[in-house]
This record gives sequence, C-alpha cells and structure tokens, in this order.
Amino acid sequence: MPKNYNLRRLILEVLEGNELSKKRILEVIRSRSGVGTSDKTFNESLMSLLREGEIYIADYDFTIYDGVKRIQSIRPDGIVFGVSRMDFVEIETVLKQMESNDHEEVYRASKNLKRIFRRKIDEIQKEGNMAMDMGADSLFNQTIFYMNSLGEEPKRNLRNKLAWSLSNNKGSLELFKSIASFVESQD
Repeated sequence: MPKNYNLRRLILEVLEGNELSKKRILEVIRSRSGVGTSDKTFNESLMSLLREGEIYIADYDFTIYDGVKRIQSIRPDGIVFGVSRMDFVEIETVLKQMESNDHEEVYRASKNLKRIFRRKIDEIQKEGNMAMDMGADSLFNQTIFYMNSLGEEPKRNLRNKLAWSLSNNKGSLELFKSIASFVESQD
C-alpha cells in the first residue's frame, strides 16, 4: 500500500462536512497525525484526489494574505477544497438544500450541483453520442426552474430521479440524458 494512501484518507476525513483551504487542511493533518508531512507528498495526494473527482475546488481564502491590499500573485495555500458528493442520498440532500431559507446554504448547494452537472455533461460529451443544445449552467438553471414550477409530488419525483441521475450509480448517465432531453424540450 502506498505511503500516501493514509494521507489521502486523512485529507478526506478532514474535509468531511467542511470546505477548507490547503493551508488549513495541512495544519489539521499535521496536528492530528503528529507527523511532518512533506509539501510534495501532500500536494501529490491532493492532486490525486482532485483528478479522481474525490474532492473539488470550492473557493479561495483571501485571508492568507493577512491584510495585503494589492495582491500580485496567487498562493496555492488559499485554494479551498471540499469533498465531492456523488452518492444518491448525498445529492438528494444537496437538492433539498436548494429549497432552504438560508441564502448561504442555497448558494453552496447551487455551486456544488452546478459542478456535478458540468461533470455529467462532460461525461456525456466524452461518450460523444448526444449533442447538448445548452451548456451545463443553462441546463442546471432550466432544470431548477422547471423543478420549482412543479407541485410537491412531481417535484419530489423529479428530485429523486435527478439525484439518481447525478450519482455514480449504474444507469445514472442514461437517466441524466433522458432528464436533460426532457428539460431542454420544455423550453
């Protein structure tokens, strides 16, 4: 087993339920494990998790500049990561968060769902057997608009199907294509 396997697992544990900057993740891991993880090994683990879709880039933490007004470089320590949600139940939860009264929760859920939509559309385009008439953001916006225009029962049914289609479950890509085609036809 590679020595950075445990580091990857630790990164996922630290990010569970959180979105943290690279700097903060490394601080937490070093304090928990008591081991001086090298920057190279840490960066390699982060990049592997990012490439595999286990984590995503959520934001940028400008507090790392500590009061500097004129920022002329991008420091990687400020990149904020989160754990990707690709399970049916987790995606359904994110879809339900879109109906929250908390504007911050809706914003985070929206960003997360748009990222998942983009990933699914990229997957369809790599397959090359379906032309998408609109981009991921447009499809996302139109889908949410359509879903919000429905009554409670049809909305719940569409939310369940959408959650399944956005997951990694078997048959999810075909269901996503069907939903995308249907939503596009409602225009």
